Amino acid sequence: MILRMTLERQIPGYWDGGAKSTFDFQIDGSPRHDAQGTYIRISSWQANHWFHVAIGKTVKATLANARRRLTARATRTGVGCRFEYIETEPGYFECRAFNTVH
Repeated sequence: MILRMTLERQIPGYWDGGAKSTFDFQIDGSPRHDAQGTYIRISSWQANHWFHVAIGKTVKATLANARRRLTARATRTGVGCRFEYIETEPGYFECRAFNTVH
């Protein structure tokens, strides 16, 4: 599953190809544990950005945690955004994180 973030205007950044307004985020890594619980890495090649979020019971719940974090960051910078979930075949890291057969 992919979480697609679309900004209301294009922004420049540390990537090739000039300003962009659409970024795809997905689970990228195995679950890890610390004193606060279980977390997983979320990344976007288009945005050249990654971060950790708490793992949910499903892929969509985990990406919803990422959505809340991205929304908060966009609000602080003053850029409006919208999100959509795109169904895809489960990737390697999704299968590992949620114990599903690929």
